[in-house]
Amino acid sequence: MPRRIAPKQYAQRSVIYLTFFLLLSIPLVLYGLAQESLDTRNRAFEELELGIDHPCIISLPNVNPYSLEVGKTVTVQVDAILSDSIISSLEIYSSSGEVIYQESFENSPIEIATSFPFTPEVSGVVDMLGLVKKEQGGSIGCEISSPYDIRGLRAVANNSSPEFTSKPAQSQPSQNIKTSQEYEYTLTAVDDDGDRINYSYSFTPRADWLKPVIIDDGSNGKLTIKFRCTSEKAASYLANVFIHDGYSTNLRSQSWVISVSPEENDNPRVKIIQPSDSLRVDKGDTFRSSWEATDLNDIIRYELYITNNPANEEVWKTISKDLDYQTNSYTVETSNLDSGTYKLIAKAIDNQQPPGIGIGVSPEIVISKSSDEKPGTDDVVILEQPQVVNMGPTSTEEIANKRVTIKASIIAGKGSTIDDKTILFKLDDKDISNDIKINKISESEYNLIYQPEEDLEEGVHKAEVSFKDSSGLDVTKSWNFTIKGEYSEKDAETYDIFGYKIAKNIVLIVGIGLLTVILALVAPFIIFTIWKDNGKDDEFYGSQNSKLPPSTPSDRTPYIETSQIEPKIREKVENKPEKEDEDVWDNYSVAKPVLTEEQKENDLKELKEEEETTLRPLAATETLTTNEPIKEEVVQPQNENVQIENVDIQPPVPENIIPEPEIPEAEDLEKIFQQIQQQTQEDTEKPVVNE
Repeated sequence: MPRRIAPKQYAQRSVIYLTFFLLLSIPLVLYGLAQESLDTRNRAFEELELGIDHPCIISLPNVNPYSLEVGKTVTVQVDAILSDSIISSLEIYSSSGEVIYQESFENSPIEIATSFPFTPEVSGVVDMLGLVKKEQGGSIGCEISSPYDIRGLRAVANNSSPEFTSKPAQSQPSQNIKTSQEYEYTLTAVDDDGDRINYSYSFTPRADWLKPVIIDDGSNGKLTIKFRCTSEKAASYLANVFIHDGYSTNLRSQSWVISVSPEENDNPRVKIIQPSDSLRVDKGDTFRSSWEATDLNDIIRYELYITNNPANEEVWKTISKDLDYQTNSYTVETSNLDSGTYKLIAKAIDNQQPPGIGIGVSPEIVISKSSDEKPGTDDVVILEQPQVVNMGPTSTEEIANKRVTIKASIIAGKGSTIDDKTILFKLDDKDISNDIKINKISESEYNLIYQPEEDLEEGVHKAEVSFKDSSGLDVTKSWNFTIKGEYSEKDAETYDIFGYKIAKNIVLIVGIGLLTVILALVAPFIIFTIWKDNGKDDEFYGSQNSKLPPSTPSDRTPYIETSQIEPKIREKVENKPEKEDEDVWDNYSVAKPVLTEEQKENDLKELKEEEETTLRPLAATETLTTNEPIKEEVVQPQNENVQIENVDIQPPVPENIIPEPEIPEAEDLEKIFQQIQQQTQEDTEKPVVNE
């Protein structure tokens, strides 16, 4: 039978093994920390600033480096600056040593800003190593910088697009209000990958009264914008919001109409019936549209348009301007439309002076063709209007650095380029356009960076960027950020201990070292205590037979003095209950023979004589072992050599349990046999009486 370990012993050994494991693992932890502190890639999850400490930085300006999509081409930006040498070339390698990108520089630059396309081929961790080579010889390594909480680059099989989680129908009190009535709508969107949600919103020119309040700016994958205001002028106002996570295919839009009617009248209310959901068609195909309208007045005609930007009526493409008031459907041609995302707009005009106008907007209509040219990279979102994206710092960040880097990306509208002269960068309503740095990714995309030369005050600050593109369209976007406390350049990496700046890694290593010393001192005492307690237990268990089965009781039986046992035993023996004399035969369930009176007297006399010789007082060293009440019966001879150490005190058996009879001894059987013979002889000698 396999040997079993007591639970207590097993727990003690587990504690000892765990102690040794912790002692052995501490050096490995220290080694890992030391290696990490020496690896420049440990900064891959930090947003770095180009300078002496970080002379070369790799970044992905448009997408989250930790959720790159396999097969999608993205733009990688490389910035480098040297103070003591000229840059000769740039080389980017994969973890396998394969060259991803290589570029040589002329004109002896000491600062470079370049970009290249990159397409991950498989999902998983993507390692990208960069080297800036000096003209005089030698090179410096590049670090990966990102505002996301990441550790390097990673590709996923599918990157999900951001989605709206609110509908304009949730507007309060509704999308149809009266003049001087307050309107409120909270727009929300979520990106499941945690990517930054870039947004672009626009309204009809007459909708300047509707101001957005940014609650969540999308930097953490959540966007919340509250629209709330009143209008004194009756009209149909159209609002439009685009959202995307940097990928051109992950573009979503939401458009809705706010109908403001005069108190004594109303504007027509138009609803697009078909298409009811997002629609995708190939260029050159047709699709069916239908609508319905209601008005307290008579509707005299309808107008039908299609556009990339519903909020800008100037870019609407006319389908028909004179549809009869009885018309409520139309077949739309797409052969004269470029590929892209469109909205169908139905306008209803009533018979009032001035006429009331109502507008209905359809869901997205995507027009595409397999032969259409795709943009150079998939992380470039093309919109009809210019946009400002990737603003930083965000409102959700806790900023302690009083010289925080402020930045944003500007993108021109479709088919346009950025007009450099129109770029305006403000901080707290102060023009700082001449102090910003511009990284030119392409003719239609710039990165704007501002590094304050002086400390900013604690509190809320407002940044604002505006520009125009070559088509004359302009955009302005502002955002807020908060500086909360004192900061120095190395505060993020140091602790202030007794007035001294000590690196966090050093503090961590020293702390673990002290813990190791303490454990090394305490561990022997713990082990000694465990083994000492185990030895005490062995003093008891050592006398036990280790080969006994597991069912053998191992509990310690309490010692009971004989002086406490003997009176109880004697009381049970001496104070026997008076019972009718029984024959030995009765003890074994044998039928009682028919005896004469004389025979009964003789048998009773013999039994009493026998009891006097066999029944005697129990010795002090003997133990009563019967499990039933004491009664007249044959008492078995007791072993005079029984020792008190082997006394087995059994608990009393309940009265309702009948014990099995004991097997008779040979002497008892002989007596029974003699009684049977005697009775048989008497029966044969007795004369037969004839009735």
